[in-house]
Amino acid sequence: MPTGDHVVMTRTGPRFEPAPGHDRMAFISQVNGQYTVVPAAELGRLSSLDTYRIGQAEPRPPQAESQMSLLRINAITHGGKKAPASEVIVVNTDNPAAAALDAIMINGEARFQVPNGHYSVAVAAYQVEDADHGKETEFLTQTDVTVSNGGATVTLDGRRAHPVSFQTPLPSEFDAATIAWTRGSATKAASLQMGALSDTKFYVSDAPKAKTGVLSFSVTARQLSPASAATPYSYFIGIPTVDHIPVNQAYRIDPANLSTVDSTYTTDLPGQPVRAYDFWDIPHPSVRNPPMSSLPGVVAQAPSSERHYLSVAPGMYYGGVMNPNGELGGTLERLLIPKAGEHRTLSWRGGLTVPAPSTYDGPCFLCREGDVLHGVGMMDTDASGDVGQWTDGTTTITQDGTQIYENTTMGVEFTQDLASGKHRYQYTMDTSHDGEGTNLSTHSRISWGFDSATGFSPAPILYASAAFNANAHNSVAPGEASLSLTARHQAGSPDSPLKKVAISISYDGKTWIPTTTSIQDATHAKGTWTVPADIKPGYLSVRIEAEDAQGSTLDEAVEHAALVNAPDGLDYPQTPPPTAPGAKAACADAPAGHAQCFAIKAPRTARKAGQLPDGLARTDLVSAYKLPQTGGAGRTVAVVAAFDDPTAEADLAEYRKTYGLPPCTTENGCFKKVNGAGKPAPLPGSDEGWSSEMALDIEMVSAICPDCKILLVEADDDTAAALAAAERTATNSGAVAVSNSWGGTEDSTAPYYAPAFSHPGVAVTASSGNRGFRQAMWPASLSEVIAVGGTTLSKDTNARGWTESAWAKGSSGCSGYSRKPAWQKDTHCRMRTASDIAAVGDPATGVAVYDQGEWSVFGGTSVAAPIIASMIALAGNSAAMTNARRIYSRSSALFDVTTGSNANWDCGGDYLCNARKGYDAPTGMGTPNGLGAL
Repeated sequence: MPTGDHVVMTRTGPRFEPAPGHDRMAFISQVNGQYTVVPAAELGRLSSLDTYRIGQAEPRPPQAESQMSLLRINAITHGGKKAPASEVIVVNTDNPAAAALDAIMINGEARFQVPNGHYSVAVAAYQVEDADHGKETEFLTQTDVTVSNGGATVTLDGRRAHPVSFQTPLPSEFDAATIAWTRGSATKAASLQMGALSDTKFYVSDAPKAKTGVLSFSVTARQLSPASAATPYSYFIGIPTVDHIPVNQAYRIDPANLSTVDSTYTTDLPGQPVRAYDFWDIPHPSVRNPPMSSLPGVVAQAPSSERHYLSVAPGMYYGGVMNPNGELGGTLERLLIPKAGEHRTLSWRGGLTVPAPSTYDGPCFLCREGDVLHGVGMMDTDASGDVGQWTDGTTTITQDGTQIYENTTMGVEFTQDLASGKHRYQYTMDTSHDGEGTNLSTHSRISWGFDSATGFSPAPILYASAAFNANAHNSVAPGEASLSLTARHQAGSPDSPLKKVAISISYDGKTWIPTTTSIQDATHAKGTWTVPADIKPGYLSVRIEAEDAQGSTLDEAVEHAALVNAPDGLDYPQTPPPTAPGAKAACADAPAGHAQCFAIKAPRTARKAGQLPDGLARTDLVSAYKLPQTGGAGRTVAVVAAFDDPTAEADLAEYRKTYGLPPCTTENGCFKKVNGAGKPAPLPGSDEGWSSEMALDIEMVSAICPDCKILLVEADDDTAAALAAAERTATNSGAVAVSNSWGGTEDSTAPYYAPAFSHPGVAVTASSGNRGFRQAMWPASLSEVIAVGGTTLSKDTNARGWTESAWAKGSSGCSGYSRKPAWQKDTHCRMRTASDIAAVGDPATGVAVYDQGEWSVFGGTSVAAPIIASMIALAGNSAAMTNARRIYSRSSALFDVTTGSNANWDCGGDYLCNARKGYDAPTGMGTPNGLGAL
C-alpha cells in the first residue's frame, strides 16, 4: 500500500497488516465486488479512496438507463460537530447493481448524483478529536432513504449514537472492536467493516430493520488481560449477525459459552515479534449472514504462550493466524469449531512445516474422476495442523515409473489424463522457502506413493505431521531426543494403519543416523536417539520413510527440521521480500483541500541506440488525431501545476531534440517558468511526482503545437487555494489556452474558485481524473472548463489507422455543485456532467516522456488535457473555446468513441459510464479528427 502497509487477501476477505509502528486499524468496504482497504489513520489526509482499492469491480449485467437526482448527506459527530474526513457508503437497496459507491466525506458533507430509488447510507468517522469527549470513532447510518426527482437530504446525527463496551468473566481491558454492516438486496449488497482501538471511544448509531432490501449487522471484539495478570489471557468475542442495529451496545459475555485455547508461539530466532490475528469464519456466507468483521492483530514476542477465551455461537468457526515479523512469508492459519467448555492447545510453527494434501482451493487436493486426475494448490502444515503457504518448487507425477506430469508446486490447479485400470503413482515435490521469518523447514523433498484404479475417489495419500521433544525455540537438547509422528491420509481416503516406519536424522545433511523407531498404534510412531553432548549449535535434518497396510508410502526429507543444542535460538540473515515494479501514479492521493496530479508513470525502459523511446511518439499523435505537422507560432499554452520542476527545461530540450523539433528555451523566449504569482523567483520547493507531471505536460504541448510558446506556472503547493491563484496568473498571462492535469474531490469550495478558471479569450482544459465512473472531480466539474476524458489508443488497419475506446480508469461523473450549462443537453445528470471531449490516457497505450533524465511511458488523463489545450492553440480559435459549447456542435470533426466502459459501480448501459454513439460521459463528444471541433 502507499503507506508501506500490506493487505493479504484471504478466503474470508482482506486482512490488513500494518507496517511497524503504524496504526493497526483499517476500514474495509466492499462495493460492486471490489474491496477498498484504508488505513484508518489516513482518512483525514485523503480526498479519494482510489489508491486503496483492490482489483477490479465485478462485471455487471446491463441496467435500464435512469434519471439521476442529488443525494445530500450531512454527518454530525457525537460531540455535535461536523464529521471530519470520513468514509461514506451509499447503496441502492432495490438493486445494488443500479448504484453503489464509497467515497470520502469532507467537512461533514457529501453530495452524489444517483438514480432515483431506495437507498441506505453509512458513514465511518475515525478518531474524531473532541475537547470534551477525547478520541471518538463513530459509525452512523440511516437504513432507508428515498431519492426522487427532487433529490433527498440525509442528516446522520452522532449525538444519538451509543458507546460500545464488553463485560467478561475475568477482568479485561478493551483492545479493539469492529462492526460489519451489510446492506443491499437479498442477492447483492455493499458492506463496511470499521471500528476502534483501545485509546478511542467507539459509538454506533442504532438502526431499525430494513423496509427495503436486507440489513445485516455483527460485532467482533478483543479484550486483553490487565497488565497485572500473572498469565496473559484474552477474550475473542463474536456477536452474531442480526437484522437491525441494537440501541444497547453494551455486551455481556456468558462464561458458560466460552471455549479455551492455549497457544504457544515458537521461533528459531533468539526473539521474534509475532503478529497474531483472530477471525470468525462463516462457512456459507450470504447477504443475510455475511462474513464478520476482522480485527487488527496483536503483537507478541516469540517464544511465548497465551490463553484465549473464545465466545461460542452456532455457525461460527474460529480462525487464528500467526504472522512472524509482520512479513507475508511464514504465515500460518488454523480453523476450528469452538465448543463451549472445551480446552485445547495449539503450537504455532512447532515441528515440521512441510507440504501436505491440505488446500483451501477446492474440496479435494488430489482426486480421481474416472481416468482423470484433478489437482489443486498445495499448502504447508505444521505439527499442529496450522496451514500456510511457505514453499514452492517442482512437482512431478509418475505412472508405473514413467513421468506424466511436471509443474511448479504453489497454487497450481491441473487435470491429468490417466491410464485405465489400476496403476502405481508417485507424487513427488522438491520445495523450499527463502528464510523470511524463519529458517526452519527450509527445504523439503517429499514423495507420496499410492495405487489408484479407474473410479471416483481421493488419492490414498499417506503423509505425516511430526514434532520433536524440543523447547519453544524448536531446539532439541543434547541427550535423549525423540520425534513423534502422526500418520494421516488425505481427507476422504481410507485410514489404513501404519505397517512400516523408519526415521533418520542428520547433523550435516549428508550423514544419516537411524533412530530407534517404534510403531505405537495404527497412526502413531516414535523415533528416539541420543544427541551428543558436544554437538555444535545448529540445525538438524530428518528423513521419514513409512508405509501403510494398503501400500501407500511416504518418503520425506526435511532440511533445517529443528535446531539442535541452541536453547536460546540462533541469529541468521533473513532475505528481504522481492518487489515487483509496475505503472503507478506519480502523485499520491491528495487530502481534503488539496489536488493530486493525474500522471501515471510506467517503469523505465532501456532505449536502444538509434531507436525512438517506447511509447507513442509525436508522429503517432499527429497521425492519430489528423493534425498539421507545424503551427502555433505567436501563441502561448500555459501549464499550471504545483511545486517546482527543476529539470523542466532540460527535459523539454531532450524531448524536442529526439523528435526533431527546434529548441524551446528561456534564452530564445519560447519557454518561461514562473511561480504562482507570475514572478520568475522565488520558485516553490520541488516534488518528484509533480515534476513528472510537468515534464509530461510541457512535452505534450511541444508534440501537438510545436511552434507554440510554453508558460509553466508553478503553484506554491498543491492546495486548492494555491492552484487557483496560479490559475489566475495563467489565464491573465496572455496565453490562449491553459492546461490543468490535476484535480481533487469536489466540495463546497468548488464554486468559490470557479472565477479563476474563466477569462475572455482563454480556453481552459482540465483532466477528468483516473477514477473511473464516480463523483465528478474538481476542476473538471466546473462549467467554465473543458473537461477532458481518457481513451485507449491503438494502431489499427482501418481507414483511420487507429482505434480508440473509453479507458477503463478515465473519470466521468455528475457534479454535486456546478449547475448544468445550457449547452450541455444530456438528461441523466441534473447538474454538470464530465467529460466534454477525450484523448489518449491509458498508460498501456501511453506516450513517451523524458522525465528527470530518463525516458518513460506515461498515461492518465494528464496526457489528454495538454493535448486538447495545445490543439486549441494550434487551431487559433481560443476566443470561441472559453467553455466546451463549440465542441457539442461539431460532432462531424470528432471521432465518435463507441466502445469501452469506465464503470466502477453499475450504471448499466447508461452513457454516464459507457462509450456509445453520440455523447457519453467517459469520452464526451469524442476525440479530435483534425482541428474542426476546436
